[in-house]
Amino acid sequence: MSFIKRNATDGKVYAPGYFLADNENCTLLTFEGKADNAQVVTDGDAKYIKGGTIWPSNDGNAVGIVYEDVDVSEGNMPGSLVKAGVVYSNRLPVELNGAAKTALEAKGFKFLTEGTVTRPTA
Repeated sequence: MSFIKRNATDGKVYAPGYFLADNENCTLLTFEGKADNAQVVTDGDAKYIKGGTIWPSNDGNAVGIVYEDVDVSEGNMPGSLVKAGVVYSNRLPVELNGAAKTALEAKGFKFLTEGTVTRPTA
């Protein structure tokens, strides 16, 4: 389940894939969001995996980045996982671990800092 909402306290708007530099040139696959994963966020009765979470863990086992919030309040649920693409690392909800960055770059990810512009050399 995805959420598009405005945070009442800071006015930020959440939208799926907000961390991607290019939404059209990325690879998305379906994955199973595990309700018992250590990265699950609890908010009252709701449990969810936050969009931008390094999946399944922020270490050398990383295989992708969760595209949008996945509600796992009732158990494991399907969601979208970015498997390759260009990502603004400073938009991720947690700092990207060095081992996770290496693992994801090997899978086709490129990481930028917001405001960086890559121009063709030829």
